[in-house]
Amino acid sequence: MGRASVASLATFAALLVACGSSSTNPGAGDASHPAIDGAPSRVDATTANDGASAVDGASPTGLDPAAEGSATVTSGDVSIPGTGSAVVPATVYQPAPGAAPRPLVVISPGFQMERAQYASYAHHLATWGFVVVLTDYADKGFFADHQAMANNVGKVIDWAIGQHSLDVDAAKIATVGHSLGGDISVLAAADDTRVKAVVGWDPVDATSPSVVPEHMTHMTAAIAVVGETTDGGSGFSACAPTAENYAAFYAASPTPALQLTVANASHMNWVDDPTCAFCTLCTAAANPVDPLTVHAITRRLTVAWLRKHLLADATMDAWLAAAPSGTTLVTK
Repeated sequence: MGRASVASLATFAALLVACGSSSTNPGAGDASHPAIDGAPSRVDATTANDGASAVDGASPTGLDPAAEGSATVTSGDVSIPGTGSAVVPATVYQPAPGAAPRPLVVISPGFQMERAQYASYAHHLATWGFVVVLTDYADKGFFADHQAMANNVGKVIDWAIGQHSLDVDAAKIATVGHSLGGDISVLAAADDTRVKAVVGWDPVDATSPSVVPEHMTHMTAAIAVVGETTDGGSGFSACAPTAENYAAFYAASPTPALQLTVANASHMNWVDDPTCAFCTLCTAAANPVDPLTVHAITRRLTVAWLRKHLLADATMDAWLAAAPSGTTLVTK
């Protein structure tokens, strides 16, 4: 959400209880679960790919990265020590079998969103061979310190590398996030050279601190952003103001970078349950695209970008060059 909207949201605090709660997720836990060094304990069921194979506009051959990969995924809840006395609740998604060590992806949620809202993305990435840590924030207050949030992403990376059972490759790390989580992911990458790739799902810049362009001048990670223009106006319902939206991140990004615009999408199309009470506060498109189409487009981009830049997977180049119908692609 944009800077101008955050203060007004306090009047809607009662709605926040419902945010993310209507989407049940066996991978969502709480901070009371002890941190463990061991394989996640649940075997995740294979989930539907949300019509991913129906996303047109792609001509490359081979398995579409919007479809699930071949790995079996297990998941488990953990509590990760953050900065100071902070504790970061998280769910770890671990792929098997596959070559080890494995690349790591840390996912950060949107403003006031539960991590359950991004469970499908975490599972999807894990089917493609990534160890995924899907986090909540240690401080979920309206005026939380975003720099502290970014610092905690670094702590999550430290923790994951230290878990020998996860077999994480410390040279292949990415950060990913939606809305505020996209902002935090970019800030964490700018501060931590271990992060080699970033994907922002309709990221929105904010104060405390502002990331664009102040923190991006020395960034070395390859960044891709996907977003929309429906919420680019002004006022309370502008969840992604134009001056602070995904395009601003792309404009300030070093090379390589990619920007994908999804026509007729809205800011909350990226969550697993866009009907949550808080989600309805954002502007809706007049002729909205199906959120499942947005999910499929985003999964394709995220898998392809991360496999290209973490694993040097050249088969992903064609997928990254093919803009799905209803999207506009720009690269540098």
